[in-house]
Amino acid sequence: MKVISETHRKFGQRLKTLRKEKEMTQEDLAFKVGVDRSYMGFIERGEKNVTLKRLVEIAKAFRVSLSELFRSL
Repeated sequence: MKVISETHRKFGQRLKTLRKEKEMTQEDLAFKVGVDRSYMGFIERGEKNVTLKRLVEIAKAFRVSLSELFRSL
């Protein structure tokens, strides 16, 4: 697959950084969000456009606000 945009790539990097800070695997995060691990990989690589519903679930899984999720983008 191909990166959708630079913003998607940066967001994916942000997720990966947060995930590692929280000492979670892609599989851990995917389970908490209710998606497949491979889908989480697509998001981290900027290859999928995430819905608002998923963004809220990701923020909850990290225990951060939506604004914190998008910090430094």
